[in-house]
Amino acid sequence: MGINFDFRKMTLGMKIIYSVVAIGIVAAIVIAIVLSRKGYLANTMRLLRVEGTVNIESGNGGTKPVLDNIRFQSGDALNTGADGLASVGLDDSKVVTLQNDSRVEFSKSGKHLELKLTKGALFFNVTEKLNDDETFEIKTSTMTAGIRGTSGYVYYDDEGRDSLVITDGVVIVTAINPETGETKYAEVRGGQSITVYLYSDRTQDSVEFSITDVKENDLPGFPLQMLAENDELMNRVCAFTGWDKATLTVLVNTAISDGANTPASTGTPTPTPNANSTATPTPKPGSTATPTPSSTPSPTPEPEETEETKETDPDATSTPTPTPAPTATNSPVPTATPTTAPAATPTTAPAATPTTEPVATPTDKPVPTPTERPKPSTNPEPSPNPEPEPTPVEREIVSYDVTVEVSIPKTDPGLTDPIPTGESEEDPKYTYTIEDVPVNESGDGPDRGYIDNYLFTYYPNHSGYTILSSEPNYA
Repeated sequence: MGINFDFRKMTLGMKIIYSVVAIGIVAAIVIAIVLSRKGYLANTMRLLRVEGTVNIESGNGGTKPVLDNIRFQSGDALNTGADGLASVGLDDSKVVTLQNDSRVEFSKSGKHLELKLTKGALFFNVTEKLNDDETFEIKTSTMTAGIRGTSGYVYYDDEGRDSLVITDGVVIVTAINPETGETKYAEVRGGQSITVYLYSDRTQDSVEFSITDVKENDLPGFPLQMLAENDELMNRVCAFTGWDKATLTVLVNTAISDGANTPASTGTPTPTPNANSTATPTPKPGSTATPTPSSTPSPTPEPEETEETKETDPDATSTPTPTPAPTATNSPVPTATPTTAPAATPTTAPAATPTTEPVATPTDKPVPTPTERPKPSTNPEPSPNPEPEPTPVEREIVSYDVTVEVSIPKTDPGLTDPIPTGESEEDPKYTYTIEDVPVNESGDGPDRGYIDNYLFTYYPNHSGYTILSSEPNYA
């Protein structure tokens, strides 16, 4: 037996009631869908921002595509390259930004959220305080920071130590020494930094904290960048720490300008000087040698009129015998030499070259050989002999003969050898020479300790002495 429902046969009042009910049901369904999606997005870890090289590791060992709003699940990891940067929304009130060359692992179970920084650094910003049943922890190799509504920067310092800078709020830091098992706690407030020091040579105090106050110019570049990008965060941090916003802005601009400077490379200008060749001037003197034989054929007919045998024989045998030649060859000399080579020949040997052989060979030979050989004979070679003579200072002083003036009373029984020099009868002075006094430790004089012992041994009643002279004795 079914129910027959005919909307058209209903009264106007019933139609209105049914319409209102239907509209209410549809609106409730739409609202439920919107709220459920909003709650889903609010409690879902998702990728918000990507710059440079970024990759996502899935919990099963694979990779995930890097897409906007891609979900992160428990066990996933995020990596950034040398030029990379990535921001992840953990929910509507928690955002972490991973700087370059960093890696972080995500773990979530219900309302318990945990991030593990295995490399690099990250900045976290929690805008709302956590509920009592919520936890949010950022871990490094030995440190755990309990976050409950604050912002800060977690990183490894230059020595690889776990470090944290809090920009606002309060964080409880827990550090564990994995070798000794010792655990310590510390509270860090906004405007402070903490570094964990671990020691393996002790069981107590193997964990120590270094907490210092942080000023504006102490902030690293990455948290400065995060503050500059979020004006609300900047105001919140300045209000909590008392930092000056204008100073932070200047520091941010300076960091950006410094990062934009890149070193310029320079080339090697070494091949340019190699283009200058030293072989180019060598052919030039070769060209000067060519006119010398051109002048030689002109004097060849001249020896035909004179006696060839007489002129050629002495020149061929020895060059330094021009004395018999000038008597017979005075008349042909002025005719040949001024016309052929007035620039080159008269400079070297105007008397000898035109008479016997104006060829280039005799002109070159007499210049180097006869002039350079007699010059070294005039140099006084025995000059270096007196240089090695200043070595008579090798004599070694082995002792001194010291003459002293001693004040000795007349009653002293040892007044046999000393010679009196003083004028006072009560305390006369005597001179005495002590031979073979050893050299002192410095090597620059007699040993005064030896003199003291000597005088007190032989003249125990003396009241003082003065060294008059000391003559060295050499070995």
